[in-house]
Amino acid sequence: MPNLNGSTKSIDYRDQQQDGKCAEPLMKGQSKDNVAVERTSLTTPSNEDSFLPNYENQSKEITNSGKKKKSIIRRIKDSFNVDLLRRRLPIVGWLPKYNLNYSVFDLIAGVTVGLTIIPQSIAYAGVAGLPFEYGLYSSFMGLFAYTVFGSVKESSMGPTAVMALMTFNYANEGGPAYACLLSFLAGLIELVAGLLNLGFMVDFISAPVISGFCSAAALTVASTQVKGLFGLKFSGSSFVEIWTGFFTNLSKINPWDAGLGLSSIVILLFMRKLTAMKNLRPFKKIACLRNRFVDGGLWFISTSRNAFAVIGGCVAAYVLEVNGLSPFTLTGNIKAGLPSFELPPFSINKTGTNSTVLLSFPEICSELGAAIGLIPLIAILEQVAIAKAFAFGKRTDATQEMIALGMGNILGSFFGAMPITSSFGRSSVQNASGVKTPLSNVYAGTLVLLALGFMMPSLAYIPKAILAAVIITSVIFMVELEELKPIWKSRRVELVPLGVTFFCCLFVNMEYGILIGAAVHLFLLAYMAGGRPHPELIRQPGSKRTEERVIVKADTNLYFPGVEKFRQVLNEATDGETCVLVDLSHVTEIDYTALKMLKSVASDYHKRGLMVLHFTNASTKVAKSISSALHSADIDFLIPNKINNTFEQSGQITDEV
Repeated sequence: MPNLNGSTKSIDYRDQQQDGKCAEPLMKGQSKDNVAVERTSLTTPSNEDSFLPNYENQSKEITNSGKKKKSIIRRIKDSFNVDLLRRRLPIVGWLPKYNLNYSVFDLIAGVTVGLTIIPQSIAYAGVAGLPFEYGLYSSFMGLFAYTVFGSVKESSMGPTAVMALMTFNYANEGGPAYACLLSFLAGLIELVAGLLNLGFMVDFISAPVISGFCSAAALTVASTQVKGLFGLKFSGSSFVEIWTGFFTNLSKINPWDAGLGLSSIVILLFMRKLTAMKNLRPFKKIACLRNRFVDGGLWFISTSRNAFAVIGGCVAAYVLEVNGLSPFTLTGNIKAGLPSFELPPFSINKTGTNSTVLLSFPEICSELGAAIGLIPLIAILEQVAIAKAFAFGKRTDATQEMIALGMGNILGSFFGAMPITSSFGRSSVQNASGVKTPLSNVYAGTLVLLALGFMMPSLAYIPKAILAAVIITSVIFMVELEELKPIWKSRRVELVPLGVTFFCCLFVNMEYGILIGAAVHLFLLAYMAGGRPHPELIRQPGSKRTEERVIVKADTNLYFPGVEKFRQVLNEATDGETCVLVDLSHVTEIDYTALKMLKSVASDYHKRGLMVLHFTNASTKVAKSISSALHSADIDFLIPNKINNTFEQSGQITDEV
C-alpha cells in the first residue's frame, strides 16, 4: 500500500491512535478525554434513505406466532408517524411557517420562471413533434405537484429538451396519445421506484456516459431547429437526415427567417451575458451600473430574455401582417383554453394507409418498447442531479424527489402532458430570484394557465425562427466539452464510454445509445476488477494533545457504482468539527465519476468553512489524479510520520510526482 514517498507500509488506525494534529488549515475543536474509539462499518444502506424505517433485530426468529403477528402490526403502525408524514409531504413542514416576506420573494421567482417556461414549453412541444399547446399542457401540473411533494425549493419541473427529444419518435408514431400515455407510465415507474427506494439504480450510469448522452442530445435538439431557423421544409428527423436535407435544400432558404433567426441567436446570447458585462473594464467607471435597481433590472431582462424575444417577434409579425406583409413562417393558430381532465388512453384507434386498427394496451406498450423504462430513468437522473446541485451540501432525499417526479408525471398525464422532469436552467433562474419555498411553483403554474386561457390568439404570430433561436441558445451549453480535459488528465480510458455513448446517441438512437454506453463502461469496470466499496468509518477521540479525528478508509478502488456510498460516508464523517482523513491505502485507481464526487465534497467543505479534505496513504498515481481534478485550496495530502506518530503535509502534487 504505497504512499507519496513510495513507502509500502500504511498506518493501521484500528491498532493505534496517532498523536499530533492534522495539517492546517483546520477548524479547532474541543479535546475529548476518556472516550472510546467508535468504529462504524457502513455495509448497509442508511435508514434515512428507506421509505419504511429499518428496525433492529429483524433477523431474529420469532417462534411464537402471536408475538410475531403483534410485532408486524406494531411495525406497520409505527411506520406511519409524524416524521414520515413530513418527509413524504414536505409542504407540511414549511407551510405553517410561511409569512408575507416569503410570499414576495416567491412571487418574483414564480413570475420570472413563468416567463421563462412559457416560450420554452411551446418550443419543446415542437421538438417532441406535438401541437404547440401540448407544451403548455405539460408545464403546470408538475409545478403544482412539486409544491406539495418536492424537497428542494429551487427545483422547477416541466418540459425539457431531453424529454422532448426522447418523446419525438413515439409522438410521431402515435400522436399526443402516445406522449400522454408515456407520461403516465413513466410517472408510475418513478413513483414505484421512489416508494421501493430504488434510487441506487442510477448509480450504474456513470458521469462520462451522462456527459456523452447530454452532449449528443443537445446537438440533436439544436439540429432539429435548423428547419425552423432557416424556413426550410423537408422530411427527416434524425441528426444525419436533418443535415443531409439542409445541405440539399440550401437554395430554398427563406432569407427573412434566416435573418430573424440568426439575429435572434446573437441578441439572446448577448442578453444572457448582460449582467456580467457591467464588470468589463469600459463599464466599471459608469456609476449608474452599480445601482442595485439598475443591477436588478439588468438581471430581470437577462433572465426573461426568451419572453422578450417571443413578445418582440409577435409584435413585429403582427405589424407586418396588418400591413399586408408575411415574410416570416409563423406558428399558426394554437388551441386556446384549458385542457380537459381525462385518463390517458389505454386503447387507441390507429389509422394506417388503408384502414384503422384498434390497438390494445399491451400492443401500445409493445410499440413504446424500451422508452417505458428509459424515459423514467433519464428523468430520475436529471431530477436527482438537479436536486443535489441545489441542495448546497445538505442531504438530498432522492427517494422524495422520485416520488415528486412520479406524481408530477401521473397528474400531468390527466391533462395531456408529455413526460417532464426538472430543468437545470429554470431551477437556476428560480435560485437566482431568491426563492424561499416551493410555493413559487404555484405562481409559475398559474401564469401558464393564464397564458392558456387568454394569450393563445396572440401567440399564433410567433415566428418559428424565434422559437428555434430560443431552443438553440438554451441547449447549446449542454454540450459538455469542458469534461474532456479532466477525464484526459485523470483516467483516459473513460473517454471510451463517453465517445461510444456520444456517437451512438447521435447516429443510432438516443435510447439505445445510453444503454450501449453504460454497458461498455460496466464491461470496462468488470474487466478492471472494480466493485462497490464498503468503506469503514473510524472515529478517534481527541485528547489534551490531539484533536478528534475521523478516518474514512476505502477498501477498494473508487469507481462510479460506489460513488454515492462513499459520499454518504464522507457526509457522515462531518457531523462535528473534526479532522477528516481519507485513507487511500487500498486504492490504486479512481475514476472520473468518483473524482467529481470528491470535488463536490471538498468544495462543500470549503464553502461551509469546515476544513480542507485530507488524504493519506495515497499512491503517486492516485494523488496525481486527485490533484488534476480538485482545486488545490480544497485538499491536502498528509504523510504519516512513523517517528513521532504524526501527520505531515506533503506539499503540492505536480506532474513530476
